[in-house]
Amino acid sequence: MDSDEPLPDNRSRRAFLRAAGLGLAGGSSVLLSACGGASTARKEFFAGSSTVVVRDADVSILNGVLDLEHTAIAAYTAGIPLLSGHARTAAAWFLNQELEHAAKLEATIKGAGGKANPPRANYDLGNPRNGGEVLELLHTTESSLVHAYLVAIPKIGPGWLRAVAAGILANEGQHISVLQAVQGRAAVPSAFVTANE
Repeated sequence: MDSDEPLPDNRSRRAFLRAAGLGLAGGSSVLLSACGGASTARKEFFAGSSTVVVRDADVSILNGVLDLEHTAIAAYTAGIPLLSGHARTAAAWFLNQELEHAAKLEATIKGAGGKANPPRANYDLGNPRNGGEVLELLHTTESSLVHAYLVAIPKIGPGWLRAVAAGILANEGQHISVLQAVQGRAAVPSAFVTANE
C-alpha cells in the first residue's frame, strides 16, 4: 500500500490509528514484522487488511522530537509553581498536552518495534526566578519543538505518520500563540508559525 493513498474502506485516519494501537487509548493488538538490513530495516504494522511501513530512520526522527517533548515536560513541571493566574492555568493545560504528545510518540515508536528514549534524570533549564523568566523559557522550549517538527515532518516516510507529527506541530503552534499573548507579544505575528518569532 502506498503510504499516501487513502486508507481502504474510507476509514478515517483516527480510526486507523486506533486500530493500529497508536491512539492514547489504543485497544487493538498490533503485529509487527521487521525486514531488510540492520541500517535500513523497515517495520510493518498490520491492521486489518492494511500494511504500513515504518523505517528505522522514522523511528530515529520520532525519538529526536520525543527528547524535546521530554524537555518541554520538564520545563512546564519546573516552571508552573512560579506562574500565577491565566499563565499558570495555560501552562498546566499545556503540560497535560505535552504528556499526551510524549505518550503518542512513545506508543508509535514502540509499535514500530523501536525503543522510545526515556526522559533524562535532569535537564538544564537555566534558573528562572519569576513568572516572566519562566514564560520566556517556555516560549523558547515551544519554539524549539516547532522548529524540530518543521524539520522532521518532510523526512518522515509514511503519510499517516507525517499527519500525526503535523497534528502535534499544530498544537505546539497554539502553545506559542498563547504564551506570546500572555507575555504581551502579538499572539499571531504572521500567518504561519515558523519558530522564528
